Amino acid sequence: NSCDEPWRSPFSGPGKGDRSIGAVHAGGKLTFMQKRTGFNRVLRILNNAMAFVGAMMVLFMMFAISYSVMSRFLWNKPIAWVVEVSSYLMLYITFLGVAWLQRKEGHVKVDLFTSGLKPGTRAALDALTSLGGAAVGLILAWKGFFITLDYYHRDVTVIGILSTPQYLLMAVIPVGSALLALEFLIRIFRFFAGPTFQASADREPESTESS
Repeated sequence: NSCDEPWRSPFSGPGKGDRSIGAVHAGGKLTFMQKRTGFNRVLRILNNAMAFVGAMMVLFMMFAISYSVMSRFLWNKPIAWVVEVSSYLMLYITFLGVAWLQRKEGHVKVDLFTSGLKPGTRAALDALTSLGGAAVGLILAWKGFFITLDYYHRDVTVIGILSTPQYLLMAVIPVGSALLALEFLIRIFRFFAGPTFQASADREPESTESS
């Protein structure tokens, strides 16, 4: 299920709407969940921006490699830095888009055994796997941060044509991993939050003033 589509928690049912975390109080005041849609909106904008940068990198890499091949074929003058830069861009493309892809539920899933389960059981398993994904993201972010810091202090460079500082390559790993962990945690919360959170997360809060 995409994060842009209305979500109905498999744990909610008839008579449980008022007990949902995303329910609205009778006075029209915003609840706990709705007050936090701003964070979800900021995170969505950040993920979209990073995915856009990653997409531009894909285009640049495509044109650079094509031009290098053409230059080698026509004038026997290949561009030396293209292969090296392309290898760096593949790392950036992966971690710039990983959280955005998770928000869109675009990662590979194997539902051979879970497709026949009850919605509540399937959601519980999805929440459990999301917990594992969040743990992996946090570990990558934590280790990546300290490795990046270590490379920065020791001024480690890549052995290559450009002698690129290693910390510039590693810096994207903790950033992308931390955002991925946040997306997994939000996914876990969404399974138990009921329909209101998903609907309110992607729209501006409506005015609560009475005429």
